[in-house]
Amino acid sequence: MSENWDELYKCPVCNSEDCVPPSGNPSSKILIIGAFPGKEEIKEGKPMVGQNGWILDKELRRCSVDLKRLRITNLWQHPQNDNAGCLVHWGKQAIAEAKGKKAILLIGAETVKYFCGCSVEAYNGLLVKSDYLSAPIVMACIQPVNVFSGGLGEFRLTISKFSSHIEELL
Repeated sequence: MSENWDELYKCPVCNSEDCVPPSGNPSSKILIIGAFPGKEEIKEGKPMVGQNGWILDKELRRCSVDLKRLRITNLWQHPQNDNAGCLVHWGKQAIAEAKGKKAILLIGAETVKYFCGCSVEAYNGLLVKSDYLSAPIVMACIQPVNVFSGGLGEFRLTISKFSSHIEELL
């Protein structure tokens, strides 16, 4: 559990105690939105500390971007379930996190579809439009773990493009 938690962070819809709040720099103009926390994220109490986060951090550092300077959240702040109320609640939370941001990286098929209504496979590495997000830069990105199934080039290109878009914001 995160050392910053004063009390247990629970889902107000389903009462899940496996919730992971946003982390990173709250005043950052850059937001990364993943899909949902995995086992490592739940254990650590922070998003993007598992395998996806390790790969993302490595590729961002390759582009001279420090992940710790960015804000990170998930579409779902607990493992995904069939409760539509949870998705509505956590979607609103992610939209609130996005207010005032200048650049947003949407990671994963579920996240891209939710915010943009399009396929991450068709729009990976491209700027996308969202009715929910007002940032001038919104980019779709495949899951970082896709590098293990031959997606390193796609992922690396996306992170390089995103990094070039956010240079002046850092």
